Amino acid sequence: MSHAAALCARFWPLHGPMNGLLQQLVLPLALRPLMLPLAPGRLAPPLALARVVLSLALAPIALLSAPSLAQVQPLVEVTVTPETVRLGEALELQVTVLVPTWFARPPEYPDFELANTITQRPPDSSFPTSRRVDGENWSGIVRSFRIYPLQAANYRIDAAQLGVTYANPGGTPVSLQVPIPAVRFQATVPAGAETLTPYLAGSALRLSLAVEGNTGSLQVGEAVTLEYRAEVDGMPAIFIPPLAPALTFDSASVYARRPTTADGPPAVRSEKLTLVFAGGGDFSVPPITLRYWNTQSATVESVTAEGVTLRVEGPAASLNSATKRRSAPAWPLLAGLAFSVVIALALLRLAWRYWRRSAQPRLRAARERHLRSEAYAFKALQQSLQAGDRSMAYRALLTWTEHLTPAMTSREFAQRYGGAELADSIDALAGGLFGASEHAAAAPQLAQHLQVARVHYLREQRSPAKNALPELNP
Repeated sequence: MSHAAALCARFWPLHGPMNGLLQQLVLPLALRPLMLPLAPGRLAPPLALARVVLSLALAPIALLSAPSLAQVQPLVEVTVTPETVRLGEALELQVTVLVPTWFARPPEYPDFELANTITQRPPDSSFPTSRRVDGENWSGIVRSFRIYPLQAANYRIDAAQLGVTYANPGGTPVSLQVPIPAVRFQATVPAGAETLTPYLAGSALRLSLAVEGNTGSLQVGEAVTLEYRAEVDGMPAIFIPPLAPALTFDSASVYARRPTTADGPPAVRSEKLTLVFAGGGDFSVPPITLRYWNTQSATVESVTAEGVTLRVEGPAASLNSATKRRSAPAWPLLAGLAFSVVIALALLRLAWRYWRRSAQPRLRAARERHLRSEAYAFKALQQSLQAGDRSMAYRALLTWTEHLTPAMTSREFAQRYGGAELADSIDALAGGLFGASEHAAAAPQLAQHLQVARVHYLREQRSPAKNALPELNP
């Protein structure tokens, strides 16, 4: 750098894309008269006077160069690794944003929430970076997102925007909404695993059934707890299906606790059943089996937790003696009953033929419409919340938002119809599920907020259009 350029960089530091041109070409030419040797016997101008003259001479140039920084568009790059994953595996979405100066505020990222996916931020998901752009050093931030597809399909994210605010030396910070390049990825089911319902994959699966309580000498009135536990390596816990079977006993009551899940590694799902015995006898608990895709051997394997038999000492529960007694019917009554049966069968045959030809197709179509409706999806969401299963509730929430008109995410629905409390409850549900929050969402409170917000949504859907024509005869 010349003496003139060095003096310029000392007394007139500039920032932005124009600083190289100004400091290397324009400013040294303006400083050249001040750098010429003086005649013998004359004193050099004071340094302060040189700075004042330089400032007055270069003020128009600085003013012309300032607006150019506000017109510089930040750079946003997106990478997806890998672009094709097997169902249940995670892909990494990495977003890099670069600005010509430095960030005045953290970038505002979209949530990248898609239907039938789980989006997480892994630990240490953000880190700074820098890059030379057109000879200038730009500052940047890299943020990573981890996405788990829940269904085999092609996924796309379009029209997403990133809020960026960067410093503008000598002026106010520049705030822009920068479009994010389109994101594409695909989830597939491995060949040979198409028959798995539900789909479960991992490098290892462990399944167990433990009995808590004094099983050596059970008496009538005592209780035991059955714990079903599944651990899978390489998959989120939301993929593990329900474990406990539906147990029914004549002499015992069964009480189910709320399932618990945790993302590992390994991912864990635990379910507990409490059996309270009202009578003696043998109580058989059947084994349970799960089939999964072993990602290491590339085969479908089965894992079984063996059942148990519990012996309870004491008398068996007595049956109502009235149910054991059967009186012998009289012959006239039997004849009348047989005639009634013949008439009933004839009527049933006629009704069946009518059903096959007319009523059945209409009822089937009506049922299919009901199963695809927003009301049915919302009912399933409320049932999941009442059951206290956060994994099923989160999947039901994503399914329900697909039926909203116009299409919107759960966060957009909360902001539009529910307010801050509903948005916080939804964030707490997702945070408690993926371990991002210490406080899990209260299911009854979330169900109540969703019910109130849905009333506002339905009212808006049923309200007449604002631009409807007035009545002809008011």
